[in-house]
Amino acid sequence: MAHISHEVRSLQVNEMYNDSQDSMELLKKNYVNNSEIISESNNSPPFLTMEREIVSFLKENGYNFGATFPCSRLSNLFDLLENEEEIQIVPLTREEEGIGICAGAYMAGKKPFMLIQSSGLGNSFNAIASLLKTYRIPLLILVSYRGYHNERILAQIPLGQSIPGMLDAMKVPFIILNDGTDRLETFCKKMETTPHVVLLSPEMLGNA
Repeated sequence: MAHISHEVRSLQVNEMYNDSQDSMELLKKNYVNNSEIISESNNSPPFLTMEREIVSFLKENGYNFGATFPCSRLSNLFDLLENEEEIQIVPLTREEEGIGICAGAYMAGKKPFMLIQSSGLGNSFNAIASLLKTYRIPLLILVSYRGYHNERILAQIPLGQSIPGMLDAMKVPFIILNDGTDRLETFCKKMETTPHVVLLSPEMLGNA
């Protein structure tokens, strides 16, 4: 084997060190560039910002138990809620069963809410009247308001158009949110002894 002088070996080590430093600098640049790209991709578009505001409202006002039923218009909101450790989420197979579950949670000291579609609200009117109103349980029901704005499913329209009148007839307080969440907290704070409904217009949701 050829003899390698100390000077040559030192030169090789220095070259390897310099190469490694160059590689580290390249990795740092790539990391910074990728981080900027990720940061830009995480900037919430307006609709997701609105949904984050709803989650923030729930957390800031002590809601810690939610019963939910799937709706394509609410998928972004569902995803956000599933990542919230402070809020226990119970998926439903029928909307009206959520009324009983939330009533039990309320009596156990929780502050519950429901997140459902307006057709499911129609399925739940008897339970709302006979349980929530009778025992004055102030359940917040957040509703994807179908049949109201740019509805593509014809069957959603008749009930959607009737929902406000049905809530009025049952004397269940409600508001329609179509331009932000500013009225949400003021509305809910007044409802200490009655179920109340917030109709979320597709105008303010990302999956409209």
